[in-house]
Amino acid sequence: MTSLLLSAFGTTEIVLVSVFGALFLAIVLYYCIVPLKNFFVALFAGCYIPSFKLVGLKSRKLNVKDITEAYIQAKKSGKPLSLRKIEALVVAGGNAMNVVNAMKFAEDSGLKLDFKLASAIEIASKDCLKQVKDAINSQVVSVEDIRGFSKDKIEIIASATFSVKLNLNKYINGLGIEDLKGGIKAWIMENISKAKNSEVILAEPNQSLLSNLDLRVVSQKSMYDVLDVNIASLDIGRDLNAENEIKMAEKEKVYAQIEAERRKNSEEIKELQMRTKTEEMKSAVLQAEAEVPQAISQAIKEGRFSVMDYYKLMNLQADTALRRSIISDSKKNNDDEGDMF
Repeated sequence: MTSLLLSAFGTTEIVLVSVFGALFLAIVLYYCIVPLKNFFVALFAGCYIPSFKLVGLKSRKLNVKDITEAYIQAKKSGKPLSLRKIEALVVAGGNAMNVVNAMKFAEDSGLKLDFKLASAIEIASKDCLKQVKDAINSQVVSVEDIRGFSKDKIEIIASATFSVKLNLNKYINGLGIEDLKGGIKAWIMENISKAKNSEVILAEPNQSLLSNLDLRVVSQKSMYDVLDVNIASLDIGRDLNAENEIKMAEKEKVYAQIEAERRKNSEEIKELQMRTKTEEMKSAVLQAEAEVPQAISQAIKEGRFSVMDYYKLMNLQADTALRRSIISDSKKNNDDEGDMF
């Protein structure tokens, strides 16, 4: 009986020891899995986070340290953010600490920024804090090379500067700074084209180019609020009137050259025609002269012309040639004497 009791007691102890040993081992293993450092940091900061939630974060391979620090910062800043919202932001690729700091900075500066909007800005820009700073501090943007022609056909080259502040409520759906620059540039170009002459623009640039500029209309679809716009510089570019005059002069020059070439060609054609006629006449004379000996020979054969008549004709030709030679030499000598005096 006694041996049976001892045997029963020993079995009970063994079971108890086994149960408590298994429980202790389970607790040790559990706390080996739990990120104890983050657990105690949150606990001592007065922001208790259940250990099983930290284990869940760690099991999903999230940055437990960043989530814990963001949660603590939110609690300390008076932002009652749940751990689930912060976790969702981190999963979406945002920086939770950056969002919390941006919300605190916006609140201190008098801006309204809730966690939903801040998270959307953070995911879109990857730097929510910088966007909040841009919404507080204005920035100056310049627009260069604005070109247009006034009604007197003078090109105006202008540059403008404008001050803007980021509107957080329109950040997600609003247009960027480049679109805003394009809108202001188009507005100024339209005003240049409406100006009667360039002198009015040069005399009063802001009044001529910006008098009807509605800042609310310009920034209506933009994520930025335009505070003011000013003309920074003005310059004169091309003069279409002078260019048209130069083009007309060049055309007239080309037409004159074509007309001169046509006249030259016409004179050359006339001269060529005259030379052709002269050659034809010379050819006719030579042909006629070639027929004279044949006619004389035929006349001598027929008895209508004697040999003495032939010699008399030859002497007459020789005498005529001599006289012509003397007259030609006399004229040449007279011309030479005239040149000497």
